[in-house]
Parts: sequence; C-alpha cells; structure tokens
Amino acid sequence: MNFGIVGLGRMGTALGRSLVLQGVAVHGYDREPQARRCAADVGLVVHDELADLASACDTVATSLPTTAAVRSVVFDLGDVLCEGSLVIETSTSSPAFARSANERLARRGVRFVDAPVSGKAPHLTILVGGEQGVLGDAGDVLELAASAIVYLGRPGDGYTAKLLQQYVKYARFLVAAEALTFAQHEAMDLSATLAALQAGTGALPGLGSAEDYFLGDGPAVAARAPVSTITKDLELTRTMFVEAGFRSPSFESLAEFFLAADSEALHDRPYPEVVGLLEAFRYSQEARR
Repeated sequence: MNFGIVGLGRMGTALGRSLVLQGVAVHGYDREPQARRCAADVGLVVHDELADLASACDTVATSLPTTAAVRSVVFDLGDVLCEGSLVIETSTSSPAFARSANERLARRGVRFVDAPVSGKAPHLTILVGGEQGVLGDAGDVLELAASAIVYLGRPGDGYTAKLLQQYVKYARFLVAAEALTFAQHEAMDLSATLAALQAGTGALPGLGSAEDYFLGDGPAVAARAPVSTITKDLELTRTMFVEAGFRSPSFESLAEFFLAADSEALHDRPYPEVVGLLEAFRYSQEARR
C-alpha cells in the first residue's frame, strides 16, 4: 500500500509526521507551497500536483478546511486515482455528501470512506462510516496514529457521529461559559467556583475551554478552533437535521448564538472568545433597566 495525504495543514501534517515516525512512507500534496515545504521538513514525500500524488498512491487520506474543498478534491481524486484505490476523507462534512461521493467514486472503481477525526495524531479518534474492515490495510496504518477507531456501519455515519459530537461539545462549552459568566457577574471567586463545578457529578465536561478563557490562559485559548470552524460544523448539523425531518430547539439556540458570534468580527478568533458576546447578550436587558 502506498499512502498519501491531501491537505497539509495542521491536522494533515501531524498525521503524516506521526506515520513517518512509525516507519510509514507517506506522500503529500497541498496547493500551498509553504504547506508542502513544512510537510517535506517532517519527512513526507511531497508532490507539486494532485495527479502526481494520485499516480504514486493507492490510498489517499484528505484533510481539508471547508466543505467546498472536500467536495472538489474528493471528486478530483475520483477522476485521477487508479481503479481499486481508496479515498479516506478525514475532515468534517455532510452525510449526504458521503453517500454521493461513495456512489460517484464507485462508478470508477474507487472506494470512498468518510472517517472524520478529532484530536491530533498520534492520539486521534477516527469515526468510520462503514463496517469494521472497510479500510482494509489502511486501518492498520491509521491505528498507528490513533487512540481509537470507531466503526459506525454505513456510508455517512462517520460524518453523522462527528457532527453530533461537535453539537454536544459546543453545547457543553456554552452552558459552562454561561454559568461562569453569571459567577463573574456576581463577583464570585472564579477559581473556587470552577473547583466547585468540577467536584460536582457530571459538571466537568465542557468546562475546559471555558476555564481557559475565564482564568486568562491566553495560549490555551489561542490553540482552540476558530469560530468559523464551529459555525461550519453547526451549519452542516442543521442541514443534517432538516434533511432528516428532526427538530431540536436546543440545537437552534446553540446555532443562533454561534452564528451571531460569527457576524460580530469573531470569524477567525478562537471560539472561547465568544464569551464576551455572551456577556453582552445576557446582561443587555439589565443595562436597559
């Protein structure tokens, strides 16, 4: 098996580096020259053109920042890879796209598997839209960079699970941030309040990102995903719910808040910084009284 990665940003390069350190020969491609240079520095065999990578590989993982990029690159790979090749899509996209890509690439004899990831190599969690064994030998390779690989049964189910994972993650963050906003407003000791919340059963999930913000841990906040990533995931989740005829008032409240944050010059800022907007929302009525 000849393994390649398309999309050499933070996630793709980390995956490639982790595999190289395990003795795997990894090919890479990115349209940005700087990304290609960085990947070459950590040991990837870098190609200047997508077609060149496709000619050298029979298994290609994609790690891309937008749904438009995912669609474009996956369909391009379907046109240039040899019959019998495998595309493993590790970004976050829609279940409907996974089913469409699965069908379209299959007509050319190329297999497609949605396998979105969370975490960072070598400690990835990989959510696979397919039965165990669907990745073939590539599953053994990905295990070298993962703490857990979960097989979910059908094409698109990997994306579905990732979107639900994101929904729960950011809902927990927003609830924790709102609780700490109130504690701050009441002039409570934030460190002691956090200790109290952490000691409570079931209170810990979601506190991490909020804690970083309220205790002023700038580097930890800066390392979080930008607001634009969260709104992209929430828009995909909303589409998934609409297509399934599923209505969720709690989801709509979450999406409404983050979409408002995205329109308030926070698009590229780390998502814990939305707390400032949360404070304005929660106390705007009080300010008018």
